[in-house]
Amino acid sequence: MNEKECTPMPTNIKFLHADQIGGCVTVISTDTTKICIDFGENLPGSKHKEALEVEGLTSGEQQYDAVFFTHYHGDHIGRFNKILPGIPLYMSQMCRYALLNIYHALAKHDAQYKKQIEILEDKTRNHVLWPRQTVQVGDIKVTPYTIDHSAEAAMMFLIETPDKRILHMGDFRSHGFMGNKLKKLLLHYVLGLQLRYKPVDILITEGTNMTREEGELLTEDELLTQACALMREYKLVFCICSSTNFIRLRNFYRAARRAYKIVLASRYMLEQVQSYYQYKLDLYAYLNDSKQDRQLRLPGMYSLLLDKEALQDKLAYMLQEKKLRERGVLIFLSGTQAAEKLQRLVAQYSDLQPLVIYSQWSGYIKDKKAEYYNAELAEACAACNTVQLHTSGHASKEVVEEIIRLVNPREYVAIIHSEQAEIRYRQY
Repeated sequence: MNEKECTPMPTNIKFLHADQIGGCVTVISTDTTKICIDFGENLPGSKHKEALEVEGLTSGEQQYDAVFFTHYHGDHIGRFNKILPGIPLYMSQMCRYALLNIYHALAKHDAQYKKQIEILEDKTRNHVLWPRQTVQVGDIKVTPYTIDHSAEAAMMFLIETPDKRILHMGDFRSHGFMGNKLKKLLLHYVLGLQLRYKPVDILITEGTNMTREEGELLTEDELLTQACALMREYKLVFCICSSTNFIRLRNFYRAARRAYKIVLASRYMLEQVQSYYQYKLDLYAYLNDSKQDRQLRLPGMYSLLLDKEALQDKLAYMLQEKKLRERGVLIFLSGTQAAEKLQRLVAQYSDLQPLVIYSQWSGYIKDKKAEYYNAELAEACAACNTVQLHTSGHASKEVVEEIIRLVNPREYVAIIHSEQAEIRYRQY
């Protein structure tokens, strides 16, 4: 199932590495045009070990007219720098911001990442997608719609060819703050029920949780409520969280501020959070056809200095420590140094009996035999008073089935991004 043809010409659909979570690629072509949806890295532990190479996309003579990216997670966009230079790239402004922050941080230690920065900053090649702004590539029309996922501004695509209407859902969920809008979005914009019914021929959907036993998924609203209670109960709170899960970062920031805590994070993490709010301003300006020139600053959120062993600005260090002991502090930790920083800071402030909130997938610290297992982080969390407060970025099996029934494609459903992917799924 590494590569299968599913529809006759003139519209042809191929799925590459669809039978794993991450690294999935969808190719849609007509007699005259060929586009690609996503081109990312294989996740640790994936079925396919070799990086994907595609003739005409990464090597040889150019055969593709454009590549569209659903969001900024590495398993969807991580290999964009391998795409032939003549092929246009399309992504959201938030996606571009997040990636620029990542590669600027990496380029400080390794010059090879400057290539990614050059591509992202090249506006002749890298094009910004805005919600509901249709892009015409040859005889293929692509319309993006923002959906709820653990990546901000994730997009699904309505792809219209001369003979097919194809809906590519990307990664999505219904238990985030925007999740309740998903059905309305599908009914109003995709199926057009309020004006004239426009059926979808082929539905392409993720199936991440089709094989995972996630249980009942916590909503982001419920997570915020629990976070507020923990912030009130503990003076010093550490949060292990992805630096690009902006909704989660916003939740914990809000919970900390409601408990009158200050919030500390690395400079890189602060830049990511600022990019999230910058994107919100940019989106508002785009939707309202206005000019955006406001500068933003998050009150009570500062660069983390307490993790520095040698620091020139001793006064700022002492001020942070004073606020920590008087008012309480939320400290965000992320990345490869999270475990080492956590161990050092917990030991330094053990008299405050700190709490650690682990807000990532449990597999990273529980699945000891898996490639993605992080032994250092698991050991650091086990040595502390740690609670897991997290929810999936993906739809449950029941929600995926509900969306399939709602869209009710005329031809078939393709489930990708799953260990049990099926190119033609059973009818509901």
